[in-house]
Amino acid sequence: MSYLVLARKWRPQTFDQVIGQPHVTRTLQNAIKTGRIAHAYLFTGARGVGKTSVARILAKALNCERGTSPVPCNECSNCREISQGNAVDVLEIDGASNRGIDSIRDLRDTVRYRPAKSPYKIYIIDEVHMLTTEAFNALLKTLEEPPAHVLFIFATTEPHKIPGTILSRCQRYDFRRIPTREILAHLSRIAAEEGAGFSESVLFAVAREADGSMRDAQSLMEQLLAFRGEELDDREVLDLLGVVDRETVREAARAVLDRDVRKCLDLVDRLHGRGIDLRRFCQRLCEYFRDLMVLSFGEARGGSWLDLPREERRGLEALVFRTSGEELFSYFQMLVAGEEEIRRSSLPRVALEMLLLRLATLPRLQSLDSVLERLETLVSGAAPTETAERRIRFRAEDRRDMAPRHAPEPVSPSHEPSKHPADLAGRKPEIPAAVPPPLPPEEDEPEGPQVEENDRGEDGALSSAAGMAELLGVSAVVDDWEGFCRWVAGRDQIMGAKLGQSAAVEDPAGVLAIHVLEVYEASVQNGDTERTLREHLSHYFRGKKAAFPIRFSVKKAAIRKPSEAGPRNASPTRLALNHPAVQQAIEVLGGELVEIRPLTSKKKKNG
Repeated sequence: MSYLVLARKWRPQTFDQVIGQPHVTRTLQNAIKTGRIAHAYLFTGARGVGKTSVARILAKALNCERGTSPVPCNECSNCREISQGNAVDVLEIDGASNRGIDSIRDLRDTVRYRPAKSPYKIYIIDEVHMLTTEAFNALLKTLEEPPAHVLFIFATTEPHKIPGTILSRCQRYDFRRIPTREILAHLSRIAAEEGAGFSESVLFAVAREADGSMRDAQSLMEQLLAFRGEELDDREVLDLLGVVDRETVREAARAVLDRDVRKCLDLVDRLHGRGIDLRRFCQRLCEYFRDLMVLSFGEARGGSWLDLPREERRGLEALVFRTSGEELFSYFQMLVAGEEEIRRSSLPRVALEMLLLRLATLPRLQSLDSVLERLETLVSGAAPTETAERRIRFRAEDRRDMAPRHAPEPVSPSHEPSKHPADLAGRKPEIPAAVPPPLPPEEDEPEGPQVEENDRGEDGALSSAAGMAELLGVSAVVDDWEGFCRWVAGRDQIMGAKLGQSAAVEDPAGVLAIHVLEVYEASVQNGDTERTLREHLSHYFRGKKAAFPIRFSVKKAAIRKPSEAGPRNASPTRLALNHPAVQQAIEVLGGELVEIRPLTSKKKKNG
């Protein structure tokens, strides 16, 4: 007898041998036991999950010479012929090549004839969704009221393409993707029977690559058996199959978490040289970071969300403690977007390199809980907990990693320039382009009036002298108003826009009068604007308290004389663009002037 491939040699012959479809096999066995055999069945699911195999087993169970039974004998002539695909009363039709109305008409003509030697005449139509609309319409009447000896079994991977009139006449069974763990167990049995010794990592990579399809896994296993005569390591074997090995994916994830740019580039170069599909590699890297993110939740370590071998789970646990859930979520989002870029890019290698570089240089993130815990520790003055100390140490290591290699010499405290925002309002800080901005100091005390330890009483309460804040004068604000406005624009864009082109004067009664543009007249009258302004003033002027009254008024735009306004025939667009309120609105909103509408008609209607 000629050689049989594994997919045919290991095809299940009974319902009990079907892997991963207990909901289908149990229902069909019960239907056979009770005699509730439908006249039409529809098997749907992904490729290689057992649709045609179950159809053949059902045909053998109904046409077995030893009688209808949920367990066919597989020894009589009918069972052997059905297994070999040459039974007279079981016709397997390929819907892709027999999709026309003429083929269905021939089928209708043969339906009325009784089976030659079996109880049922069974038609198995594979890929039934490929039939034309006319062919489906011609089959409707026969499918609705077939002869008692006829049974239809349809198999398809795309049930949404089948008309509803056909679906309503069939019993539908949805086949599931086979779990990776069950595919791995079956491949191990095949390897043992074939006398081949493969490592668990290789078989698991094959099972994962099959993506729930047993036939795909058996086809890859067929290639593995062809390579078993050569002495090849696991990576070389998987390269011959075109499968991305898990060790390479783990190496890429480790390089990203270690922020090793050189290793990331070297990894992409090796993948390109090995001929690995870079898009498939990116998909596997997405799955790896998904496993890391699931494992980062303590409840998931004992759950079934991670279908992984023990060794691989230990490797994930070693990496998950080196990052946080926030960082893993950011990595995953960037990987999903990067996979689409690689798929559409004409330069997939460059796209993958840039993706790994972005991941490796992503600033470290901290959760809001850890930041709040840090602030509470600093405010209470208590000793930091072990978790807080670990986070402080991680932050210190991050600063050392992100610091430039040739750091400048430290400046003595006596000659250190002032870094208060009031002193730096007129100039920009000089930061090298290649060096990321420094992280905020960890051990410094918060800004504002400082309190020495001696100022605390026995009960830890602050003394009244230390708790009093220095008052801010109106004249100091008026003198440095332009610098204050520039500083606010860099911190608070909304408040900076309101204070743009404004003026501040001191009234005789000691009131700070602020003249803003007419466009902001309504927005500055609420209490939120004044409260926010007082906070900015206190921060800018070294913690001094702005206790004086503040009054907002409208700054009228200067009306130019006709001699200064330019030619009389100036366009309305030019006049509108020269208006300070329009200029401010365009600058703040980032828009453009589209249309000018006169308001005379609206005023007349209101009048």
